[in-house]
Amino acid sequence: MHTGKRMAGGFDPAFFESALDAFTANVAVIDESGEILAVNDAWVQFLDLNDVKAVDHAIGCNYIGFCDRLGTPGGDAVAAGLRALLAGGSGPFRHEYVMPLDAGPRWVKLSAVRVGRLDRPFLIVAHEDISIQRRAELGLREATARLLLAEDAERRRIARELHDSTAQHLAGAKLMLRRLDARDPASTNAVRDEVSGLLSNALDEIRSFAYLLHPPALEHLGLAAAIRQFATGFSRRADVAVTIDIPDDFPRLSHATEIALYRVVQEALANIHSHSGSQQALVRLRIAGEMVLLAVRDFGSGLPPRRGGASGVGLEGMRLRLEFLKGHLTLRNAEPGLALEAWVPFLPEGED
Repeated sequence: MHTGKRMAGGFDPAFFESALDAFTANVAVIDESGEILAVNDAWVQFLDLNDVKAVDHAIGCNYIGFCDRLGTPGGDAVAAGLRALLAGGSGPFRHEYVMPLDAGPRWVKLSAVRVGRLDRPFLIVAHEDISIQRRAELGLREATARLLLAEDAERRRIARELHDSTAQHLAGAKLMLRRLDARDPASTNAVRDEVSGLLSNALDEIRSFAYLLHPPALEHLGLAAAIRQFATGFSRRADVAVTIDIPDDFPRLSHATEIALYRVVQEALANIHSHSGSQQALVRLRIAGEMVLLAVRDFGSGLPPRRGGASGVGLEGMRLRLEFLKGHLTLRNAEPGLALEAWVPFLPEGED
């Protein structure tokens, strides 16, 4: 443990040396003014590994002042929390934030407790470097989002193959049946009619399948038209009255943005039909400053308490899509019903 001269007058250095050096977290002791009085070995190693230039391992520096000078929301929150502790607030104080260092940003989990006499309080501040965990989480989220985008691209390719190749073969076969000529016209006509019916059903199924994989309106007409088309069909199939509130001049967006928001509409309306019991729904699409807002509202049972606000697999996938685009998704009870909001940055067509 490394201590300043003032430390010996208030505490037994041997005790703190054996106690604080046992922690793997980076630990500092600061006084009522925010000055660092002592640090443990883990603190010293953290400074060395991250090439932080600090005289005497920052002993004598004002830690709260350092947090103020960071000029970041995390630094401001830490400074405010430590001041509240010194003023007698309840502890411990805990906060996670990003520490900007010359060697690169570090994700830090901070915990602080107040010790000592009322007239001379001290704080024990512990840092845990959680950068590896946070980078792994971010990497996993980005990888998942990329997989979802790749899935969309594959759906698009399959839809085109079904429409441009398989469907054309079936249509050709149907035309060829009209040229059948046999000695038994009655039997030929029966076979032709049966095969023609089967081919018609196959064509309808393939077109429906291709539409679900990648709706052509989304690519050719844009998000607004695709939502109107899907919501109208959904309303007819599910017997749910859907009000669509989208400006007529709503612009085209980047392909990734349109795909993400369209999938949110699909998932949200499917959930309304399956879970809410609502006979009405509202779909609203707006440009809000530099963001795009998609809102879907129903008037049913709302979010079940047992779910604790957690979304299902489908909506979690949508959440990942939006986060990959620097957006976010929220769910809240609207009394009655459930309100879903999807926010993404406004990116015009061609700016993927």
